Amino acid sequence: MEGEPKDSGVSFAPFFDRCKLPTSVKYDCDTFVRNRYSEPARPAPFQGYCSYTVFVGERIVVQFRPLAHKLDLSITNAACKIFGPLAPETEFLGELGSTGLYVFSMRRIPGVSLADLRVETKALQARSQREQIVRDFAHLQATSWGYAISQGGVREKRMVGSSLRWRMELMAKNLPSRFRSIARSVLADLPEIEALPWTLSHGDFLPSNVMVDPKSGELLGLLDWAEAEYLPFGVGMYGLQELLGEDKDGHFVYYPEAKHLRNLFWAELLSQLPELSQNPRRVVLIRKAQILGIFLWHGIAFDDGRLDRTVQEGKDDGEIERLDAFLLSRSGIRPQKLRSFTPFMNSPVSFIRGLLSGKVC
Repeated sequence: MEGEPKDSGVSFAPFFDRCKLPTSVKYDCDTFVRNRYSEPARPAPFQGYCSYTVFVGERIVVQFRPLAHKLDLSITNAACKIFGPLAPETEFLGELGSTGLYVFSMRRIPGVSLADLRVETKALQARSQREQIVRDFAHLQATSWGYAISQGGVREKRMVGSSLRWRMELMAKNLPSRFRSIARSVLADLPEIEALPWTLSHGDFLPSNVMVDPKSGELLGLLDWAEAEYLPFGVGMYGLQELLGEDKDGHFVYYPEAKHLRNLFWAELLSQLPELSQNPRRVVLIRKAQILGIFLWHGIAFDDGRLDRTVQEGKDDGEIERLDAFLLSRSGIRPQKLRSFTPFMNSPVSFIRGLLSGKVC
């Protein structure tokens, strides 16, 4: 199959260790799949942090997940309704005996992961592919806007949505000092941000979860909707940063055309949602909601899903580095002081004009 991952030397032990299960449970998982399906089955070459994944034939994926990372079918069904083929149809198959693992099947999304594409892409193709995925990411956000609901219409706020203020207060107090004034600025506008329409956000927008066409870079789908939930529109745009650069030798580095890509995203979004241009203050709040998303996904330590402490220098240096890149640098070229956030303080009309003219980064 085109784009099939080549490395099959993955270790399954860490997942079963985290679940406090003997690795022999892997045999039980594989047996469950063999007994249910007639097609050939094999473990996925690359395994996620929160699940054990098996490919069945060319069209089916089976995942075994602990309770803490169980998929919510109401969310996966909503994702399919909103985003169509970009989200895999998902079915709950039951529990695996007394292991505490929940079993799900889903449609296998075609293409290759963005992470794999970056490894194999030739330099001449890279820029056009990057532009395509940024346009598609803007379309993804515009699509979610079409299914937005009010804050009061959210039936049940999940882990992040129900604790936005607590998390921002925690970060404004405990993050390294260089980030605190930015956190306090977001916190001051949090009531207005929460008053924005709420949309379904993927919740784990990483290159390994983004499936693309290996030739064009077109977005074909998103994997792993376990962390998805309804959040104020703009929060999910934190994922744009992952499209503006990548890890090189263990450090995040922006692409030379990062500023162009960022402006391309905003121009595409405003062209698809022209009503936003008629409400400049709302655009500013959406941009600030994006900063809120960056804080939520990189300022709070994952800690196997606990999400109850801020990241610390010397312990969470990868996330600290991303906060430095995403909040304190402009296109990763050089560090900037807080003046890089003047669009929030300036006239909203000037901000939109800057976006449309390409002068806002």
